[in-house]
Amino acid sequence: MGYKVWAASLALAFGLSQATVNFPFPQMSDYGGNATLLSDKAAASEQLKKQFLYWKQAMYNESGDIAGIRSDPGSDAYFSEGVGYGMLLMVYFSDNTTSYQAEFDKIWNFYKKFQNENGLMIWKIGNLSESWDAGNGAALDGDIDAAAALVMAYYQFGDEKYKEDAKKLIQAMKKSEFESNGLHMPGDKWGDAAYNRKNPGYFDPAYMPLFAAVDEENAEFWSKTAYDANMKLYESSSDEVSTGLVDDWTDKNGKSEDDYYSYDASRAPWRNAKAVCWHGDQRALAIDKKMAEFVSKVNASDMKGPVIRSSGSLGNDHNSTFVTSLMTALISDAKYQSKLDEYWKEAVALGDENYFNQSLKLLNGLLVSGNMPNLMNANSGMTGIAKSKVANAPAVSLQGRTLQVRTDGAARVDVFNVAGHAVKTQAGSQAMDLQGLPAGVYMVRIQAKNATVMQKIRLQ
Repeated sequence: MGYKVWAASLALAFGLSQATVNFPFPQMSDYGGNATLLSDKAAASEQLKKQFLYWKQAMYNESGDIAGIRSDPGSDAYFSEGVGYGMLLMVYFSDNTTSYQAEFDKIWNFYKKFQNENGLMIWKIGNLSESWDAGNGAALDGDIDAAAALVMAYYQFGDEKYKEDAKKLIQAMKKSEFESNGLHMPGDKWGDAAYNRKNPGYFDPAYMPLFAAVDEENAEFWSKTAYDANMKLYESSSDEVSTGLVDDWTDKNGKSEDDYYSYDASRAPWRNAKAVCWHGDQRALAIDKKMAEFVSKVNASDMKGPVIRSSGSLGNDHNSTFVTSLMTALISDAKYQSKLDEYWKEAVALGDENYFNQSLKLLNGLLVSGNMPNLMNANSGMTGIAKSKVANAPAVSLQGRTLQVRTDGAARVDVFNVAGHAVKTQAGSQAMDLQGLPAGVYMVRIQAKNATVMQKIRLQ
């Protein structure tokens, strides 16, 4: 077989191309057993990819070197929260056929183009070209997701600039959107109102270890001060009511402002469930467990919001904001497996939706299908292609940068890069040293007397 044919066959058979990323979709992680996930993660992954492609076609809009996420199909309004969602989605949906790094960069350019004097993006922009907020203020929910997306982009795409940008943004948030006691502020230009009016769903406990690792000089602030202060806010709001649902807005002590679990609060279950999946966070788990008790008693087809927290009375909006956000609380206990699957089935049945509903469906769906791992701590290693049915077929395992080969007798081992070039060849030995190879995805071919096996590996 000629080189070009071999390279093309390799790419087609195993989804390899020059677009290779370090953690290609779908990951279908089990998060180390920290959570109950969908029964059929493979089917959910296929559904999610279709949902994402609709979202991208309808909401993503670029002009030159910038791109924004429309606040609805055809809309000229763009929110910073959409920037955060868009950056996260471009990271997690990138695969070895299509990398969305270029789109990620354009969305991040949009953020930077409209940074105010505090280094934070103005929360509402019109026509990709002008501020639609007279005060040019920022909103923490968009900033916090954008910062986390930059961290993940560093691990997904491998460019140091993302980590540097993440650190600058994290430090800008600390300066202008967090009090010294760790409590978040909804934005950077709220004045004194920011000290007593809080939005629990703007804070993400899953991101605190990431921020601590990137912003090392403020590590204790992120991992302890901010984490504890805002988890107390979540806990106080949740403990107010038997449903466990957090409020859209509270005072500085977590006291309810209006008793509604609505569109602002709808990010809270995802943020806490992410902390459970990524870190085994027990405080976040307790909050999700309490919400799950309420959710498990409501049929997915009946779930509507906004929900009155104190009574559990449902609203009139049956969409993926409420179906999937509350679904995510069900990851907290294996006894909710069938209910979790039921809620995802309902989300799929809802079809293509508007900007906010579709974004929440994608973010929550990625998490409960195992496709939103913490890339900072994700394991490099083996990605199986197909298990051989031949008895005593060759097998490989990766231990750090050493490839261990188990065969019945002698074997030839070839390692190919994504372009189909052999970068390492060895015969006879049971171990191959892969030091010196760049991080990324490779194909290993083991030719033994009884079978030939191919295995994809990922090096960090």
